[in-house]
Amino acid sequence: MVQTTGSPEGSAALAAGHDLAQARLQVATEAAQLGLWDWDLTSGSLVWDARSRAMYGQADMPLTGLVSDINRTIHPDDQATIAEALGLAIETRGNLEVEFRVVHPDGTERIVYARGQVLVDAAGRAVRMLGTNADVTEVRGVQRQAVQDTERTAALVDVARALGEADDEDAVAAVVDGAARRLLEANGVAFVIATGDQLPPQRVRSRVTFAAPEEVVAQLADLPVETAVPAVETLLSGRSSFYADRAAGAEQFPAGEALWRAAGVEALATVPMTSPDGVFGSLSVTCAHPRTWRPADERLVETFASLVAQALRRIWARAAEVAARRSAQRWAAQQGTLVALASSLEISTDVEEVLAVVTGGGVGLLGARGTVLTLREGEALRSYTTSFFDAQVRSEVSDLPLDFPLPMVDAATTGREHFFADADAAVALFPEQAGTTRALYEQARTRASAAVPLRRGAEVVGSLSVGLDTPHEWTRPEQQLLGAFAALTAQALERIRARDAEEAANAAVRRFSETLQRSLLTSPPEPPGLDVAVRYVPAAAEAQVGGDWYDAFQLEGGETSVVVGDVTGHDREAAAAMAQMRNLLRGIAHSSSARPAQVLSRLDAAVEGLAVGAMATVLLAVVEQPDERGDRLLRWSNAGHPPPLLLRPDGTTEFLETDPDLLIGLAVGIPRSDHSTVLEPGATLLVFTDGLVERRDSSLTDGLAWLAAAVRELRHLSPGALCDELLARVGGGSEDDVALLALRSAPPGA
Repeated sequence: MVQTTGSPEGSAALAAGHDLAQARLQVATEAAQLGLWDWDLTSGSLVWDARSRAMYGQADMPLTGLVSDINRTIHPDDQATIAEALGLAIETRGNLEVEFRVVHPDGTERIVYARGQVLVDAAGRAVRMLGTNADVTEVRGVQRQAVQDTERTAALVDVARALGEADDEDAVAAVVDGAARRLLEANGVAFVIATGDQLPPQRVRSRVTFAAPEEVVAQLADLPVETAVPAVETLLSGRSSFYADRAAGAEQFPAGEALWRAAGVEALATVPMTSPDGVFGSLSVTCAHPRTWRPADERLVETFASLVAQALRRIWARAAEVAARRSAQRWAAQQGTLVALASSLEISTDVEEVLAVVTGGGVGLLGARGTVLTLREGEALRSYTTSFFDAQVRSEVSDLPLDFPLPMVDAATTGREHFFADADAAVALFPEQAGTTRALYEQARTRASAAVPLRRGAEVVGSLSVGLDTPHEWTRPEQQLLGAFAALTAQALERIRARDAEEAANAAVRRFSETLQRSLLTSPPEPPGLDVAVRYVPAAAEAQVGGDWYDAFQLEGGETSVVVGDVTGHDREAAAAMAQMRNLLRGIAHSSSARPAQVLSRLDAAVEGLAVGAMATVLLAVVEQPDERGDRLLRWSNAGHPPPLLLRPDGTTEFLETDPDLLIGLAVGIPRSDHSTVLEPGATLLVFTDGLVERRDSSLTDGLAWLAAAVRELRHLSPGALCDELLARVGGGSEDDVALLALRSAPPGA
């Protein structure tokens, strides 16, 4: 509040000072792009500068000079808020701070932030209000976009989980189509994948989810590789492309413009889908309207492509393995051993096991004495050999260059099959290095031999070789049988590789989920005389984002408030609802002196009014300041939560059981109850979620009894050590998240 003087001299001085202040303010606001206004409260006249009028959309409007001019463009829904803020500032002789929308003559909306200060005369009457306006539309837009980007990133957990459960390409397309529509306002997606074994590919196939005429869908289903559209170009080049509108795409790919128009596509993003071996396809996200692709959008599409590529590779590997198994079953009508071999390879966990299975259950039928698996590892080869070969031979062939003169190396690098009746035929394959080849054959006691490639799709990844210690003419059925062994071996190796990659991906998703959950939880305060410890442990299931939380904070009167809650569900929505409830409860509790039951009632109303759309159990407790004896009053209210456990200084325990009130979000307006007890010096309060005590193989009563006994046993530990030991005893078998809070009142003399 600024006071004016009542004398003529004082009024003149005030006017001069006011003019000087206005001049200084004009300079400052010019630099800060602020608008100025001056409201005479006695006459109702309003003086505002050109920048303020432009912010309000009234630059070209005639003005009455009265404060009522501002209402002409203030959004009707915000006028009551502004009137209330102005009235409060005048009544309290204080400051004004309000944010509202204005509607310009062309219909556009802007957001204005106004600040003001009331001036009073010598009698204390409010006579004037000075202030500034700032256009904060862009700032609020950036803030909203940041929140949306965070929510979209969190949604990738669900997308990854759904893609991990997809069992065919249609399911993958449905998952990524739904995600693109939700998170990018897309009208569909398209996969473009190389077909055939020829490299580079001659044709590509595509799968689209956007609505388009049947002839367009049919045309896209099978395309020549020369088709000049971004998706095919990305497959061939590995480069991503992002087009804000059809014109931008047609400028580079004029032939694709007709396809986009027929398919209703305006904006397009296309990114490569890759495997460790290179680009095998592209993913396109299409929009029916122009859009600017922000870096966050581009990263999201690239993440989609990475997740889709992983899912497709897993499905293809699984499909190929199934196909190989079916082929083996057909062959088993004549060669029953293939069935046993396929079954054994299916449970093999590493290369050594695969080699043992192929040797023991397969190639022995051909009279082979030794078996070698040779696998490509970058620009070299790694060989795995059976014990038929002596240690020196096994050592010499364990790591080989790509041009080493052996049939198994040639098969692994060129994809050619070799069946030699004796060593002379094998040596003849390498006339310039015949001596090296012959020496190894003699050292390995090998006469007849065969080497067939191992393939992953069109790519040669290694070879399967066998050696006999006698000459042998290979029949066509034997060659086919060894080829079948090689196919099964290749599928088993690909399954092992895909499994290892999927396990690594699942571990990464789980780490992401834990990081997301923990980022929503904060460290407890350290109020005098209280020791507060908090812990959170996620459920054992992979990629589960839970809704459990804890919170602890001090109120304005010095009291300490502690909260433990559990939102129903285990997904991204549960985590988002948890964050909203936690922040709402913290804000309500901190901004009011209400008791716990009143705070939970207001939280219930806010959850309904803000359409949070979730239910939760909550235990809210407030620990008051100690009296002269060191006793503290503990007040709490329970919304359907497990009862807290009180550990007294004498080592006895008691669950603070009351008739629990309804869950938050279940029904608004139902009365809630407060409860209280004395927290003696040295007493410990333990608040927890049900994941600490619930087990599938035991009752809740048993779980609570276990907890009480464990706390009595561990009563000598600090709150933090107590939490850690309880969680250690639960171990990794918890089927639900666990949030845990321990609070101890300082013992006498502490």
